[in-house]
Amino acid sequence: MMSKSKVMKAKLGDHVRVEYSGEIKDEKAGVKRLSREIFEFTVGSRGVMPGISKAVVGMVEGERKQLTLQPPDAFGIFRPQLIREIPKQRFPAEMILKVGKQLTTIGVNSRRRSKVTIVEVRPTTIVVDGNHPLAGKTLEVDFQLLVHDLSTASQSK
Repeated sequence: MMSKSKVMKAKLGDHVRVEYSGEIKDEKAGVKRLSREIFEFTVGSRGVMPGISKAVVGMVEGERKQLTLQPPDAFGIFRPQLIREIPKQRFPAEMILKVGKQLTTIGVNSRRRSKVTIVEVRPTTIVVDGNHPLAGKTLEVDFQLLVHDLSTASQSK
């Protein structure tokens, strides 16, 4: 039997709440600060930066960490193959196509949805980028484990 006073460490599948802030380092744009935010997630789940998910494993409530996350552990590496040109005729005539606008596209073969950002508008085409806007960037992150819920995603029904 486990003592109630025993400190439990976060593990894969646990639900946690962290508070974080940080900086994005970009050779071209310099340093951009991330505002302090609170984020809840299941450790090891998709949609969470791999570096944060890995770092939470073994932490206890109240513990704080500072990390440097390289692109693969943050928002991913920049993949040039995710930049593509699309004919304007594929869009409704009334749609305003401008740089920075986000669109949801559907793959011709896969039928999968993906988000893209318009990065260039040409006379007959637009150029879109399917990378995360922070792909390829290094992050300096300061975060604290606020809540560690011992009920795991696999146990909850």
